[in-house]
Amino acid sequence: MKTRIIKISRELPSWKAISVAANIVDSGGIICFPTDTTYGFGASVYCPDAIRRLRGLKSRKPGEGFVIVVSDMGMVLELVKGITHLHKNLMNAYWPGPLTLVFEASPRVPSYLISKDGTVALRIPNDSVTQAVLRACGTPLAAPSANPRGKSPAISPDEVLQYFEGRFELLLDGGVLESAEPSTIVAVGASHVRVLRRGRVGFGGYGA
Repeated sequence: MKTRIIKISRELPSWKAISVAANIVDSGGIICFPTDTTYGFGASVYCPDAIRRLRGLKSRKPGEGFVIVVSDMGMVLELVKGITHLHKNLMNAYWPGPLTLVFEASPRVPSYLISKDGTVALRIPNDSVTQAVLRACGTPLAAPSANPRGKSPAISPDEVLQYFEGRFELLLDGGVLESAEPSTIVAVGASHVRVLRRGRVGFGGYGA
């Protein structure tokens, strides 16, 4: 496979480029694009073959979840249940942005995307390219960072290609990003949060 590369403006993404990306996702392919954190992959959560390929790229076993990016609260409500008061506080404070929240998965989430503890990890990104892709696809995307296990997240098209050239269909080239910090991932309890991965959002502690 040859990975196609299309240059794209981070501020005003070309609808033509976004349409190409959405068509690839809709047909079960994998794309890579700049986000508000690092370069990330994108695959439809409802395409088991694409998720299987994504697991191969990221060396992840079944039962190990992916961060899922969504465009709005409508998509959130599609995938989760049991949104707590603390979830709402964090969403109001940090979304859209680089904070990933862990929720109990709804029955609509495919079993191959649910973590062993019955949860899913979601965020609404604050990025024009990511939002344009999500709106064009009309579906949530499994969107892990574009790096092999144990390697630094890619912040440039060159790094993405060094890691994965020829193993996915399309790279939207938005140039070099500012930071290699991924999103912060937190699990939400009744009155506290537990940081599962440190990233762009710092937490010294957050109560209800």
